Amino acid sequence: MMKVSQDILRALVKETDLLAPLSEEDLKALLESCRRVVLPPGEALCREGEEGHAMFVVLSGHLVVSRSGKQVAVGSRGDCFGEMALIESRERAATLRALDETEVLEIPESGFWAHIAHSPASLMALLRIFSDRSRHDLEALAGDNIKLQAYAEEVERANRELVEIRRQLEDKNRLLERLSALDTLTGISNRRRFDDVLRQEWKRSARDNSYLSLLFCDIDHFKLFNDTYGHQAGDDCLVRVAQAVEDTLNRPADLAARYGGEEFVGLLVDTDSEGARLLAERVRVRVESLDIEHSSSEVSAVLTVSLGSASLVPQGGMRPEDLVDLADRALYAAKQGGRNRVVQAHTLPGAKDGAVSAG
Repeated sequence: MMKVSQDILRALVKETDLLAPLSEEDLKALLESCRRVVLPPGEALCREGEEGHAMFVVLSGHLVVSRSGKQVAVGSRGDCFGEMALIESRERAATLRALDETEVLEIPESGFWAHIAHSPASLMALLRIFSDRSRHDLEALAGDNIKLQAYAEEVERANRELVEIRRQLEDKNRLLERLSALDTLTGISNRRRFDDVLRQEWKRSARDNSYLSLLFCDIDHFKLFNDTYGHQAGDDCLVRVAQAVEDTLNRPADLAARYGGEEFVGLLVDTDSEGARLLAERVRVRVESLDIEHSSSEVSAVLTVSLGSASLVPQGGMRPEDLVDLADRALYAAKQGGRNRVVQAHTLPGAKDGAVSAG
């Protein structure tokens, strides 16, 4: 791009609000002190943070104004820049960069003070420039504030949604945890839950030197029941028996669980052998009183159960599996003895004296 001629330069300068009020003599002297700069596209005229010892007037092309890397304005022919840094002898507040091929008039600090500062009309024009920029900045600030408020509201809404999602997730996790501990058919605790509680109560009983009892319950001739009445009736039977066991073992600390197939268990805390026997007998009577027809049973015309019970005070060298084994052996004895009965582990032949034989 060719530089504008001196005559065109004077004409352009006279069109600017800042320099138009100058006398011909002052304008001529000012232009003689100025430097004309041609910038290719993308080249910086000055940078944010640099000392400002000159101001600029755009003669042709466009200047991009940016602060902290963000474009805030675009100047065109006749616009002035840099006067604040010059007047206040401060660092430049913005970077000026050519948008396209641009020519600017660089007015040095000495020229400003010698030819512009003493002109009331030029100073009034400068005040108007400052006022317009301040108004523009305030409008931009207000716009940014509105955007910030909208963003804050959006963040708050998103946070509320996140809190709600987290709450729902926690609820679902708790529900999943509860469901994972339940038998899907009967709705009472499952084998996994029983194993966990047995370990916990075993440790507590060992610490407190207290009794822990276990009931093993098995439906008599359940396979024959299924063969006779069908698997749906068998499932209904399991549900009713499970409910009867759970309703009978209704103390808060006791646990009724489906152990597998037609077997159920009852874990009884702080319960000695006599207490376990009484509860086992209540379970047996409760199931029999359901009066569920069982024409294929070799024991009774209605559905019955056999139970084995074991009680002990956990001591060194013992394991939870010892209690399970004792109750299982007692159940086996009940079945071998004719079913529909309760057998206690301590009555079995060869049962030892002491903590284990307390059941």
